Amino acid sequence: MRSRLLTISATALITLGLTGCDAAGLDLPTLTSEPVDLELSVRADGELVASESMPISLPGSIRMSFNVAWLAPEFSDVREGDVIARFDDVQVRLEKESSSLNVAKSEFKLADAERDGLLERTRIGHESLRVDGERNISEAFSAADERLFSRNELIDILADLDYLDVESSFLDWQYETLDRRMQAEQNFIMAERQGELSKLEKQEKALEMMELRSPADGTFVYARTPWGEKLGKGKTIYPGMPIGLLPVRGKVKTRLYVPEADAVGLAVGQPVRFRLDSAAEQEFTGRVVEVSPVASPRTREDPQKFFRLDAEIDKVDAELMRVGSRLRAKIITGKIEQGLVVPAQAIHGEAGNAYVFVVNGRDVERRDVVLGQRSPDLVELISGIEPGDRISLVTPAGES
Repeated sequence: MRSRLLTISATALITLGLTGCDAAGLDLPTLTSEPVDLELSVRADGELVASESMPISLPGSIRMSFNVAWLAPEFSDVREGDVIARFDDVQVRLEKESSSLNVAKSEFKLADAERDGLLERTRIGHESLRVDGERNISEAFSAADERLFSRNELIDILADLDYLDVESSFLDWQYETLDRRMQAEQNFIMAERQGELSKLEKQEKALEMMELRSPADGTFVYARTPWGEKLGKGKTIYPGMPIGLLPVRGKVKTRLYVPEADAVGLAVGQPVRFRLDSAAEQEFTGRVVEVSPVASPRTREDPQKFFRLDAEIDKVDAELMRVGSRLRAKIITGKIEQGLVVPAQAIHGEAGNAYVFVVNGRDVERRDVVLGQRSPDLVELISGIEPGDRISLVTPAGES
């Protein structure tokens, strides 16, 4: 039988071989198996991304978050020094005012502490003078002729001397420890002040970073968040986190997305053919260089999962191929030469225990098959059927 080179979908294959009701009256859609040359492929959509670029990010010296207030339009041409991003500075300015106020409060506290220390030193000095005067008087009485005083008066004089000695010792202790207590209080206040000064310095540096400028000429492309979303107004970024890219002209690759359900047989090295939405009349070629190990959503809002593939381009057209250009692609996952191929819906069971239903007149036979290559819609049958067999595309009544 003459071979045919096909790149077709399951729908087209069914249309070619569909016979409807057979002569015996079985109302079953069937496909007559014929050897074909077939190219298996998986469809994808995606965009052009930079393969070489200059990242633009906030300096990592300040540990605080920034809210994006404005960004230059994506894919706009910028010159070195142009403002490409502005950040919301309201919160930083409020924090700076608070820190400035706290620094001023700390300085007042230091002045108060010094004044209180001076007053305390003066008080201790006055109290010491008083105690010394009272001791001199008591000592003078105690040295006088005992016959001049009654017994009770002598006892009071001696008690006064003992009390004055204790009071004098206490005042000496207060004087000796005053400097240490004052120094401890001042150290605490100065530590608070230094903390506020550090905050103030950080806030002043942050205010200097409220405008981000392009480091070079180029096309400004938005960076993506860890969740795959492009940065935009209202997003929060942190120092060291990229906010955008300046791609190197002519250094692009395709980034493709394949729905998880269609991701059959994808591998590094497979050929890719693609067309840009902006130049659909031209077809370009490339080769897969990376396949993501797991499927994941493209955005947090869309739960559908995709496998991500990167493909290098065989010949880059720097005029047509701009970063961000949308495209549609076909990934060639395999080729079948003179093989028997059926739609995936005709296969029952699992690989290693697969079977089809073969229709022969009024009879329906369940036949075990060995599966070969496959695409999202089509499956190659290595053994189990012969050319000319009519394969049921649905489960016949009474079969399971």
